[in-house]
Amino acid sequence: MKDVVAHLCTDEVYNQACLDHTLDLLPSASGGLTGWNARGVRVRRAMPPLEVLQEWEARQERVRRAWGALGFEARIETSVGPYPLRVEVWHLAREYAIHADDIEVRMTARERQAQLRWRVAFGLFAAHEEGEPVDAEVERDHVQLRYRGRRYDLDFETFIAYLTNRPQQLKDRAGRQLLRQLGATG
Repeated sequence: MKDVVAHLCTDEVYNQACLDHTLDLLPSASGGLTGWNARGVRVRRAMPPLEVLQEWEARQERVRRAWGALGFEARIETSVGPYPLRVEVWHLAREYAIHADDIEVRMTARERQAQLRWRVAFGLFAAHEEGEPVDAEVERDHVQLRYRGRRYDLDFETFIAYLTNRPQQLKDRAGRQLLRQLGATG
């Protein structure tokens, strides 16, 4: 759990640099954002858990207040250039939801279904935006995925694990195997 909070804290360092126009001052890490995050987690492993949590809370509060003052129609500096804040917030929400799954945050079945529904919708948008569009149709409570000439009927949970390359989050062994057949490496 400490590594997840350390990772989220590292994300907030990046968000602060976007706000402060200091992205170029961040320590570079080999491996791009993945390397940057790994470095941030590694640095915080030596810190007491409470200190990591407090750092994350303080950074997160500062970023949320600043974003709130800018308003969702604003554009912010990012590593890919000026970017709509509204979409950046969605990316962050997706990140938080992924890590909520990692640490198995409890929620009611209704809350979980609502979360899965917006994650599917945003995941499709993000995949397209990141240049990796997914050929899929969202139906009532599942997704029809078309991949290499075949159709796969996936529940929302499995489809999100597919989109995020996290088959290990599935409790269903058959679902994990299917995702690995579809190329998941997580």
